Formats: sequence, C-alpha cells, structure tokens
Amino acid sequence: MKKFSVLLAIFFAIFSLAVPLNSDEAPDPQYSYVLMEGSTATLLYQENGSARVPAHHAAKLMTLLLAAEKIDSGEMSFDDILKTSAHANSMQGAQIWLMPGEEISVGEIIKSLSVGNANDACVVMAERLGGTEEDFVKIMNKKADALGMTGTKYFDSTGISSQTVTTACDTAILASELLKYPFLTPYFTTWVDSVRGGKTELASENRLILSYTGATGMKAYYKKEIGNCVIATAERNDMKLVCVIFGETDPDQRFKTAKEKLNAGFSAYTLFKPKLIDLYPEPVLVKGGEKTEVETEIYCPGEFVIRKSQADKLEAELTYGEPLKAPVKRGDEAGRVIYSVDGEELFSLKIVAKEDIKKMDILVGIRRILGHVGL
Repeated sequence: MKKFSVLLAIFFAIFSLAVPLNSDEAPDPQYSYVLMEGSTATLLYQENGSARVPAHHAAKLMTLLLAAEKIDSGEMSFDDILKTSAHANSMQGAQIWLMPGEEISVGEIIKSLSVGNANDACVVMAERLGGTEEDFVKIMNKKADALGMTGTKYFDSTGISSQTVTTACDTAILASELLKYPFLTPYFTTWVDSVRGGKTELASENRLILSYTGATGMKAYYKKEIGNCVIATAERNDMKLVCVIFGETDPDQRFKTAKEKLNAGFSAYTLFKPKLIDLYPEPVLVKGGEKTEVETEIYCPGEFVIRKSQADKLEAELTYGEPLKAPVKRGDEAGRVIYSVDGEELFSLKIVAKEDIKKMDILVGIRRILGHVGL
C-alpha cells in the first residue's frame, strides 16, 4: 500500500510538470480605457483606446441604440408586444429564460438588456428590428460605420461570438449616442428589478449607479477572455462623461478607476459656448459672380470642451482664405475663427457665406465693363 502511494505521488508530480495547473485559463486580457465627453464626443484621456477586444455584452449597447431610435421616431413603443422565436430561445449564457412563442413587451426587453444583459431578449429585439438576427447584424454594422466606429465589427447581436469585436474608443462613441435618449436613463440606473411577471430577477453589475453622484448608467460585466469591464456614464453641470474600461484584472478596481477618471474629467474640464457678439466677420470677394462680394457669418455648431484653466485665456482670430469662386452657396466656407491659448489652437468655427451668389452672365458682365469705363 505504501509502495502504491509513493508511485501515485510520483505520477502526480510528473503530471504537474507536464501540464501547468492554469493551462485552461486564457492569457491576461489587454487593458484599455477611455474618458470621453459625451455631448461633443471629445476624447479626453485614453490608454490603448483603439485596441480591439471581443465586444461581449458591449454589443448590446448597439441593439439598445437602434431600438431607442425606433422608439424616438414613433415606429415602436415600450408597450409593443414581441414574440419569442425558437432561435431566441436557443441563446446560451445570460438570459431571462424566454420560451418559444412567449410574448414580452418592448419595455421588458429593454430592461432585460440594460440591467440583465440577456441574450435571448437581445435576439427577440434583433428580430423585431431586422426581421432576422442576420439581417439585423447588417444594420448594426451600417450604424457603426456611420458613427465612425472603425474598430468595431458585429457578427451577432449579443456579443456571444468571439468575432464580434470593438474598442474602448468605439464603445465610448456608442455610449455617447445613447445619452441622446434620456428615456433610457431609468433603465440604465436600475439596480434590481424583475420581468416576466416576477419569474425572472434582474440585477445590475454596475455598482457606480448606487455610489457615484450624477451617474446615468450604463453597463458592467466580466468574461475570462476580456477581464472585468465597465462602461460608466455620469452628468454634472450639463457636462456628460463616458468612461470605458476593458480588461481590468480586479473586479473592484474597475469601479475605483472609473470614479477616478470621471472625477478628473469633471474637475479639469468644462463646456464652452463661444460668444459671437464681439466678432464681426468681413465680406469676402467672389470671382466670376453676379456680385463681387458676399456677406459672411460665423457658424457655431454647439459647445466645445476646454480645460477650466483655459476659459479666461482664450483668444479668437478671424482668418480668411482665397476669394470664393461663383457659384457660391449659402453656408460655403469662407474662413475660420481660430480659438487659441498661448498660440496653441484649441478649436475653430467656420466663417460661411450668408447667401447664394450665381455665376456672372453676359449681361451682368457687359454692365460691369461699361461701369468701369464710365459709359
């Protein structure tokens, strides 16, 4: 018996040398983070923000965005009833246990996606919006392209597929778009709830919605290949911040880091609305037009993010390019207003034509010539 025990010990010793104990574990996930101002999509801080990672539950934010657009346009309502397909029922992983043929409202689907990360609910919504999940994925990718999410590619609506990838920068852009639909905020900030008449309990993993002042959502999750992730949004003094963290090894540290990044953003930055009252754009020459010059105005698309320490140091300079060539369309760029601090450009506004100017015809040309010769 003693001899057998010795042999067994030797066997396990050799086996442990041949096969590492952690051989079934994925390599450490790649860490990346981004802090973005959401209303302007201005990137404030980032580390490896363009690194591609499996999207996992972050993919569901695109499904939520496309659903929000339909609700906002009136093409779909929270009370609409959807039916569960066999395909949706077949989803594995996080789910709310929908049965084939079971009916569920759009409101409960959105709750299941924003709070519970449910894969079966996600496919139900995908099929409502695209007819089939496959066709819906085409819509997802088209929207990602339109938003400039160059590092994102969807192969499914749920993020189950390892081929569905995204980046921290792209996810911040996506979260910024979702902030345009405040009717989603109550869902993103729900801690616990239930669906299906109380049959399925939901619990958010995003602890920041309970502890961070101004928190507005959005999502937290873990997957071995990706690590601990959080997509956190918050609003203070009309400024909206989005913090995305992928690949954190410590589940608690992702929330601590998100708080630190959000605090740094709110502390250091502010939204600046240019005051145009003291700026007087000049008329610009027009070549070959019915008029020889066109009045101009400054086009301001909205607010800009600047450091609080720069707010009182901003200087504005009006600059103009070459004369415009007819025909001129209202809104054509004629120059720019450059805003700078200590010679460093921060942002600029367009100086544009205030009216249309047609090309000069023969009669106008003759009159102009006669006017020059004094006849």
